Formats: sequence, C-alpha cells, structure tokens
Amino acid sequence: MRREMDERWELWLRRAVVVVVLVLALAAAAGAEGGRGRRHAYAAMMYMGTPRDYEFYVATRVMMRSLTRLGVDADLVVIASPDVPLHWVQTLKEADGVKVVTVANLKNPYEKQGNFNTRFKLTLNKLYAWSLVSYDRVVMLDSDNLFLQRTDELFQCGKFCAAFINPCIFHTGLFVLEPSMVVFKDMLHELEMGRKNPDGADQGFLVSYFPDLLDRPMFHPPANGSKLDGTYRLPLGYQMDASYYCEFDRFEASVERTMRTQQRDHVPQFAMAETLVLVVLANLAAGSPMA
Repeated sequence: MRREMDERWELWLRRAVVVVVLVLALAAAAGAEGGRGRRHAYAAMMYMGTPRDYEFYVATRVMMRSLTRLGVDADLVVIASPDVPLHWVQTLKEADGVKVVTVANLKNPYEKQGNFNTRFKLTLNKLYAWSLVSYDRVVMLDSDNLFLQRTDELFQCGKFCAAFINPCIFHTGLFVLEPSMVVFKDMLHELEMGRKNPDGADQGFLVSYFPDLLDRPMFHPPANGSKLDGTYRLPLGYQMDASYYCEFDRFEASVERTMRTQQRDHVPQFAMAETLVLVVLANLAAGSPMA
C-alpha cells in the first residue's frame, strides 16, 4: 500500500512539473513575441554546473558576434537557465544584442543510466527551442559554432533538419526546427514516459524522436525563397568540424608533393589520377575523420 502511494505521488509530481514547465514556456514565448521584429532566430542555450561555464559563455558571445558581423536577417536568442549570472545576461542583451529567454531547467530522467555524463544533465533544455512559437523557423546551435558566411537559407528548411557527421547518427550541434507547442508538449510527455535515449542527453533523445531522418532527402533551398515542409538532411558543410581544415591542408600538401614527383620523374598523365586516389586512401588510413 505504501509503495502504491509513493508511485502515485511520484506520478503526480512529474505531471505537476510538466505543467509548470509549460506555463513558463508559454510565458517565455509570449515575452519573446512582444519584443521581436523578425520571423526567424538563431538560438543557443546556456546553463550552469559544468567545469567550463565561463568558457561556454564566452563561446556563445563569439558565436553571436560572428552572426552579427555577417548581417543575418534573424533575431539572436539565448535560452538561459535561471542561475546564469545576471551580469552575463545583461552583457548578452546590451553588448551583443541578444534576446535572453529564461526557462526552468528540464529534469533529466536519464541520470541513472550507466553511461550518463553529468555535464550533459541540462542539455535537454535545448528542447525549449520548440516553444519559441513567435518564430517561423529557429536554427538551434551549440556554442562552439563559428559562422564564416551567412546561412539564412536554413530558414527555408522543413520542420526538422540536421546534418550527419556520424554516418548513421545525426548531430545536434546545429539543427533547424519549426517551433510548435504541440511538439514541445509531446516531447515533455515522451520525457515523462522515459523514451529511449542512448546517451541521456539532447542528441540521444532527438535521434530517438526523429528516427527516420537518415532516409529523408538532402536539403536544397528553393530558389523562390519558399519554405519546405517535412524533414531533411543537411549537407555536412553546415557542421564542418575544425579538424577537417587540418585534414584538407594535409591532403593538399600530399597532392602537391605527388604532382612535383610526377613532373620530375616524367610519369605519364594517365597514372596521375590513380596516384591521387592512392593519396586519398592513404589519408583515410591515417585517421581522417572522413573514414
């Protein structure tokens, strides 16, 4: 009897938390709508409790500044935990032109998993991006992104779009979404029900929530500027890891050496293509991230 009462109490408490989260999310969405003038947003999240909170704060500012310098046609939004220092919030608003939306931390139901990494405890706050219903599309970002050119064409993508760095698992360091309170409520329900999550973080949950993305078509922005429906894979270039630049330099150096050797030794032209293939294979065997 006691155990049954405890289980009922725990279920009631979970539902109460969901209700509170929804109320706060609606309030945050209403607040964002009152002060915005654009239909799209680039968003990131900030929470406390990691060994590198300050570094993530600085990285967020750098990323937002990179977007500002490119003149993107979108609001810049940070989804912040309540304990983010007030002077950080003020700096983001006043110095960086960022809209800060403060939210209650989502409880992570996967904390007891054997492979759970505590530094990812609050990454599920990323789901709040679906509550930003004052925007038609949101590009949700990790703070370690740096933009080298405008990517506003991403706002033409569908209801959910992400890139595959791992050949079979999409990456959630950058993804496009269509905000929806219906989807947000369903995600909260799935958290409550304990949906399968391989890593206990946002990526594992979203990979489980959008299981068919690998079979979806590649995103190509319509020339007429219209928005697509459905879900799409993003080209890898939108999530190009810094290590690829080092790999490209190494590949270029290998090609240059090969070309010089070919010319010096008067190797027939038909053999050059085969040699370049061998160079690529050698780079892959040496540990290229493309392997």
